[in-house]
Amino acid sequence: MIEVNYKHKLNNFLLDISFTMPDKGITVLFGPSGSGKTSVLNLMSGLGNDKNKKINSRFIINDRVIDDSINRIKIQPWFRNIAYVFQDHRLFPHMTTKQNILFGYNRCNSELRPEVLIEKFKIKELLEHYPEQLSGGQKQRVSMVRALLSQPELLILDEPLASLDYTSRQELLPYIECIHKELDIPIIYVSHDIKEVLRLADYILIMDKGKIVDQGDIADLCISQPLLTQQEGASFILEARVTKIIEEDKLVQLDCGETILITAESMRLNDKIRVLIHARDVSLCLSPPQDSSILNCVPICVDEIQADENGKLRVIAKIGKQTIVSLISHRSARQLNIKKGKQMYAQFKATAMIK
Repeated sequence: MIEVNYKHKLNNFLLDISFTMPDKGITVLFGPSGSGKTSVLNLMSGLGNDKNKKINSRFIINDRVIDDSINRIKIQPWFRNIAYVFQDHRLFPHMTTKQNILFGYNRCNSELRPEVLIEKFKIKELLEHYPEQLSGGQKQRVSMVRALLSQPELLILDEPLASLDYTSRQELLPYIECIHKELDIPIIYVSHDIKEVLRLADYILIMDKGKIVDQGDIADLCISQPLLTQQEGASFILEARVTKIIEEDKLVQLDCGETILITAESMRLNDKIRVLIHARDVSLCLSPPQDSSILNCVPICVDEIQADENGKLRVIAKIGKQTIVSLISHRSARQLNIKKGKQMYAQFKATAMIK
């Protein structure tokens, strides 16, 4: 387990955070720009510009104390065994790819073999290139290999895809996924892109104005946290598996306990994915409609009805073992006589989903 506590006066607000994160998988630190995410990472890494500033701190990685202001413990950055990949690659411009990735490796007792990561991240053909000869995505792959070869106890990724174009981001995501699946290194990943969060997050911390305002499993937080769903209100996530590619209709068929269709590209059979759907895009009915353009209509069982702060009702239901949410009016609830345990149907467009 990793324990993080910092209280620090920044220029425009007080950073006051306290959280624990798992010692495996990807923990996403999510929040709007200016909420203090990068400041947290800088304090954790020891790179924060904190001279002559009082910081209350306690930071522990797997029982090893990194910062403890009460006991006057502050491990220097180069002894923390934390690797940091920035938005910009920060490769040494006068070194080749090979020299860059071996720079840290030659200074530590890493058990990882460079050739394994070189092959996994597909940079073998780039070893004699200088940074100016690499694309943005290639530079970030080299940066990740350099970071991993130090065999860190914690890997920090500060919006590593932010400066890349769409194609480069899609190319880099699988490499990030392989880090925690195959190398068993805990990652704290900063992002404010919900699609990245959907694909990568095992655990999530939501930050706003210098504080952690919520944390937990992404599926639970989507229902209650508009910060996470970018002010779209209540949403929900369906875990699904690709069962069919319908190329002529540009659709993908998924199994989420029921069969649903989404518009998507670049997916393969048996891929496991998460699909985010906004509650306002889900309608309820007592029987499947005929001759509708809405492709998805699945049976549900109403589990709970909650009053929404905007004068609407939030209907929480089950689709198999998963949760689905719909935002409806009081009149609709009366007309359909919606109550707990009622068997109904939920409709949502194939285009209403965010993958």
